Amino acid sequence: MTADDLTADDLTAPGWGPPNGSRGADNSPRVAASLDLMAAVLDGVALPDLLTRMAELARGMAGVPLAFIALPAEDALTLRIDIAVGVEGDRIRGLTVRRGRSMLGRAFSSRRALSARIVADQTLSTLPAGPILILPLDTGEATRGVLAVLGRPGAEPFSPSAARQLLLFADTAARLVQLAEDRRATVRPDPAVVQMGSLHPPLPRQL
Repeated sequence: MTADDLTADDLTAPGWGPPNGSRGADNSPRVAASLDLMAAVLDGVALPDLLTRMAELARGMAGVPLAFIALPAEDALTLRIDIAVGVEGDRIRGLTVRRGRSMLGRAFSSRRALSARIVADQTLSTLPAGPILILPLDTGEATRGVLAVLGRPGAEPFSPSAARQLLLFADTAARLVQLAEDRRATVRPDPAVVQMGSLHPPLPRQL
């Protein structure tokens, strides 16, 4: 497996403007996806639906069969895949992985995006062996989870330009979800509202 850590700094050239390799890159899909998610926040969409929408938008941007979101579980040492949209989504929804033994945990703990040519992670053995991009959902103050997109087996790895667009979307999405949580807490505190980071299926599977 060949894997590389990516950060916003890695994907941005010095000075103003985009890096040479991505000049002229089409930002419109990312902008449209961000505006779509912002509209959902302003409409007061429930957190599970908002996270599902985030995954759907990322899947569409990446043009891949599967996108999923993993959030911290009750156990501080694990992450749980709470949202999965697309092909094979039912197979991994509810899957719990240890932070220290998985690609998901590595991206979460380091707060760095992780790109790999194939999924060669024992904790994600149920996934097809396609290229994967794992993005931290970082609000600027903390990482609340990770967003991952998975390509088809045999597909080319994500290009630096595509990875940069998805990383920027993940950063925006994390802040929008945090904004939605802050709005709920300020306008109408409701103990029944599931907070980001505690949204979990009833019966997870532990690896």
